[in-house]
Amino acid sequence: MAQYFWQETENDRVRIGLTEGAQEAFGKIKFAKLPAVGETVTVGNAFLSVEAEKAVLDLDAPLSGQVVAVNEAANATPALLDDPERKNNWIAEIKA
Repeated sequence: MAQYFWQETENDRVRIGLTEGAQEAFGKIKFAKLPAVGETVTVGNAFLSVEAEKAVLDLDAPLSGQVVAVNEAANATPALLDDPERKNNWIAEIKA
């Protein structure tokens, strides 16, 4: 489900967030379980759980690596993942 994620690379880190298409497909996000800092994620394995208006699902990691940062604000307020601004709707930073 990589099409649901945008990615921005800076040095050896990749910041990941939900695309506008994903936001539209899911509807308003009510709950999200983000990965933990230090967790190793693998392409094709679930790393984000989302409960929204239109869907409840686990989303697979679009790349492999170690989670080095998570959006703590979105952890506390999942609706931020609906924000069109990437500075607000990012999920995690992964070091490949």
